[in-house]
Amino acid sequence: MKSRQTDLTQGNLFRNLAILALPIMASNLVQTLYNLTDAFWLGKLGSGARDAVSAVGISFPLIFFLQSFSFGFVVSGNSLVARYKGARQPEMIHRVIGQYFIILIGFVFIFLTGSLLLLDHILTWLQTPAEIFQSTRSYLAIIIPAQAFMMIVISIQSFYQGVGDTVTPMKIQMISVGVNLLIDPLLIFGIAFFPRLEIVGAAWATLFARILAAVLALISLFRSHRELLPRLKDLLPDREMLSQILRISIPASIGQSVSTFGFIVLQGFVNTYGTLVISTHVLNNRIQSLFMMPAMGISNALSAVVGQNLGAGEINRVQESVKVAFKFAIGIMAVGGITVFFFGGLIYSFFISDPLVVRLGGQVMRITCFTSLTFGILFVFLGVFNGAGYTKATMMINISRLWLVRLPLVFLLSGLLLNVSFFQNDILQPILKLFAFPLRERPYFALWYSMLISNIFSALWAIYIYRKGKWKYARVIS
Repeated sequence: MKSRQTDLTQGNLFRNLAILALPIMASNLVQTLYNLTDAFWLGKLGSGARDAVSAVGISFPLIFFLQSFSFGFVVSGNSLVARYKGARQPEMIHRVIGQYFIILIGFVFIFLTGSLLLLDHILTWLQTPAEIFQSTRSYLAIIIPAQAFMMIVISIQSFYQGVGDTVTPMKIQMISVGVNLLIDPLLIFGIAFFPRLEIVGAAWATLFARILAAVLALISLFRSHRELLPRLKDLLPDREMLSQILRISIPASIGQSVSTFGFIVLQGFVNTYGTLVISTHVLNNRIQSLFMMPAMGISNALSAVVGQNLGAGEINRVQESVKVAFKFAIGIMAVGGITVFFFGGLIYSFFISDPLVVRLGGQVMRITCFTSLTFGILFVFLGVFNGAGYTKATMMINISRLWLVRLPLVFLLSGLLLNVSFFQNDILQPILKLFAFPLRERPYFALWYSMLISNIFSALWAIYIYRKGKWKYARVIS
């Protein structure tokens, strides 16, 4: 099978971005369908629909937290492979991938085993409602092992993106999601000879689909990208290359995992308001993630463009690519934002028939449509930093976005700070009451308003870091 690679140091900038970004968008879209498929079918379980959707929603931050640790290694894989591709150094690509597999094996064993052993404690800490505690646990006990196969897929995908192949990962995702779409309702509702497993059935369908995706990714590596396969000597620990991978990976992983831990804290906040708010939040995240796929696709494509052109010493071409990507992202995200602003409730009704959830969801999406637009701006610049291997900036922005802005605002605007003993004095109480007053009837809306404000802050900070230009000089070994 012919290898697909794209030389991003030449040719039309918009064309290169589009060639890379469109398959990534499609791949991310079908990946999102894993969660959307579960939400759609579980939302049809009648009286148990809200509980089932809530259980899956509570599981999502924990799964995202586990994935966030691997995110840094995906960034380094994409960045380094692209850099050495642009510099015409195939020997270094083999070394990167060989050392990457060593790290991946250790990561899977340590983090996934630990999360399974601590699962009950984690769910208790999240204040999981008693009525959905067991179903959430059963779902996670199957979904967590599925992350090992997911990590194999996204690792190989990062290598492909680095050399300019985004079509092969898209095909793999489409096949995997197609299988998931097929067997999900069979196992949830017990159609034909399949047992009725409800939420556990959704988990088994996802596990099987991700195993299939991992197998297909490995087959494609041997058949269509043999030039990327590490040699035996590349699989021996190489201190210098391991150090470089970790230098890029660790800040990205810390930034993503610490910010994701913030999402877990936020989930605890959401859980205190019951299944109506939980299910609304779950579906909002799923729907918004669908509309944010273009920005994420453009960001990943831009990372490859930045990596290859920095490797070739084409700084001006990198900067022109950023301008093109910015206009591309804003145009697409504006269309998506307008859509969810006017049709948010209708979109919700497609997934669940509960009128309370649909009404609340429509109100929430009039806020989060603006959040998605600012998210798109932010992700363009994160794509630059990741592609350059300047992941310290990514780490600082991701951590600050959650811990310095969003979480404090949630507790401030919801009025929860009023109950903290430290703030119960004559000076602070009137000030805190003033901030909490607008949302006194619906304090859970603090979650979505703080999301918007934190994204605006992060986007402005990312633009500032980009303009300072330190990302241009991120060092790699040669």
